[in-house]
Amino acid sequence: MERQEVGIMTRRSKCIAALAAAAISGWAHAIDSLPSDAGAQWQIAVGPYLWLPTVSGTFRFTVPGGGADASGGPYNYLQNLRFALMLQGEARKGEWSVFVDTVYLNFGRHESSVNATSGVLGTRETQQSVQTSFAGTLVQLGGSRTVVRRGWGHVDAIVGLRYLGAKGTLDAAIGATVGSGPGASSNFHVAQVQNIFDGFAGLRGRATITRDGAWYVPFYLDVGTGTSEFTWQALTGVAYAAKSIDVSLLYRYLAFYGSGNQLIQTLRFSGPSLNVTFKF
Repeated sequence: MERQEVGIMTRRSKCIAALAAAAISGWAHAIDSLPSDAGAQWQIAVGPYLWLPTVSGTFRFTVPGGGADASGGPYNYLQNLRFALMLQGEARKGEWSVFVDTVYLNFGRHESSVNATSGVLGTRETQQSVQTSFAGTLVQLGGSRTVVRRGWGHVDAIVGLRYLGAKGTLDAAIGATVGSGPGASSNFHVAQVQNIFDGFAGLRGRATITRDGAWYVPFYLDVGTGTSEFTWQALTGVAYAAKSIDVSLLYRYLAFYGSGNQLIQTLRFSGPSLNVTFKF
């Protein structure tokens, strides 16, 4: 098992290194092959958006005397969501750009299953009710350089940093075991926080559908590592561009994979996104 895990990590590391090298190589080549940006004007794009992902994962909680792995989600937006805030922006000058994306999600308690390894939670037979909740702040900062520009669209090489501040809570009702006296049952609560910093590299761009470029297909793919053992993100969909506003309907997937005693063992966001971007 250990050899298999090492092999998986090695392949992931090679994949990340290869993509990063390709992005950097393409970036460097583009500097020589594309026109100068000296006369270009700054273009600013800002917009709120609504992303409705299914959120699920596995959390590793540290409890007195041991630990417990809890499977959280999929969280239901109508029943579990308490608050959400999403905003993105970009500043572009010629072939260069910087971009930022922020997401805050807060989900209330959700019925979960726990694999109690040891400690006060005991065995599954002693756990009468288990609930988890999750809140997270996602911030992505990146830069890009156009490496391909053709009549059908363009492709950018991207590098950046992804931050996830995650808080998970575990609430369990622990039942009395055989032979325990009155009052042996109790409630247990634990809350943990993890800050994840991951670097990423990848590609993004658009492919036009119509000759005037008004309708197009945006696409994005990145992979990374850092605090997480591995993270990756992908999105695509369809969009319409007017003079001062873009409207797009996308499907977005984002995943984190942790290791050891990290709170986030796996965390996946996947679902549709409606974006409205104002251009200045």
